[in-house]
Amino acid sequence: MYAAAINIILTIVYIALGVGIGMVASIYFQYTNAVAMCLGGMFTLACGLLHSVFLPKKIRLPRQFTNQLNGEIEQLRLENEKTRAEFEEFKEQILEESRQREEKIVDELKDLAHSIAAFAAQKQARVDNITPLSTRPKRTERSLLAAVQEAIDASRVEIHLQPIVTLPQRRVSFYECFTRLRDSTGQLIMPGEFLKVAENSGLVAEIDNMLLLKCVQLARQTIRRDRRISLFCNISPTSLGDETFFAQFIDYLKQNRDLVGSLIFELPRDAFERLGLTAERNMGRLFDLGYRFSIDRCDSIDVDLRKLERMGVRYVKIAGNKLVQQLLRDGVRPITGLAREFEPQDVASLFARYGVDLIADRVEDERVIIEALELDLGFAQGNLFGAPRPLGEVIAPDTDGDILRKRA
Repeated sequence: MYAAAINIILTIVYIALGVGIGMVASIYFQYTNAVAMCLGGMFTLACGLLHSVFLPKKIRLPRQFTNQLNGEIEQLRLENEKTRAEFEEFKEQILEESRQREEKIVDELKDLAHSIAAFAAQKQARVDNITPLSTRPKRTERSLLAAVQEAIDASRVEIHLQPIVTLPQRRVSFYECFTRLRDSTGQLIMPGEFLKVAENSGLVAEIDNMLLLKCVQLARQTIRRDRRISLFCNISPTSLGDETFFAQFIDYLKQNRDLVGSLIFELPRDAFERLGLTAERNMGRLFDLGYRFSIDRCDSIDVDLRKLERMGVRYVKIAGNKLVQQLLRDGVRPITGLAREFEPQDVASLFARYGVDLIADRVEDERVIIEALELDLGFAQGNLFGAPRPLGEVIAPDTDGDILRKRA
């Protein structure tokens, strides 16, 4: 500030001296005004150049002030480093707390999943009246075969029912019948256990026939209670091809034609497509009596609708998630005699044109139902609507004794 004031004063002095020299040159030496102004200007310029040359290049601050300034700069640097260290420590603390919270949440979810699984296992064990698999002794093939044979001989072949509901109302419209065997201790023998040994020993036909007879007997009970409820009853190619059994079975159905609307016979798709001549002929005899059929375990919706209509098939079951995937995303369509493309929303109506209803099977969650409703499906089945339960928990027992004579 002081240096600037001194520079201004010296500049004014230089200008004043230049003006004075110009006036002296004009008045006393009789120079023209132009020459006088040039002389004054040259003097002022020379003074300015000299001032510039001899001006100190660097203004030195007092040592005390410089030391104070350096101290404050060092203090700011130290505070900055301290702040940075505190910030890094705070960041690590936040990350550690976040990791701990995530680990705690994961542990809680695992505990919840284990609790749900344990609860579900206990509930299923109570429903089926069986010992949980984790504590249940594993049967040998020989002991399992003996238990299956003993259950058949003692007529401990049970029916468990699972509802098939209408959409979107979710009103029970049908029940599907499942086979369960019970051993001498009262424990259930599930199909996953008994089917293999039964197939190897030739007992499947006896189990199928007993189930078929029990389904017919159950249909008689349901007629008395509610004619609107029909039963899906599995019929195997073995039963259809058994001339001795089927002759008695068809005779009974002829004498009880009122059962026509209460029974729907069901076959797996692969068995339906591999029917022998005898089984196909007997299936035709049931069709002529007015009975209808269902095809389940369809891995794909590319069924031949013309064949289904001709064979009396009125229902097709396909897993709900597969049905949605194939129609909405994979572009799979059934086989028809119509030469045009169909939108996913039109497929259910296309099935109906051939007299066939689509059923979304093995439905476990609501997401599948939402998409099934977009496809205009009329029926669904799965644990979401109810797992298979013993007959006594669904329909009160009302037996009339044996409806057919057992085979010798």
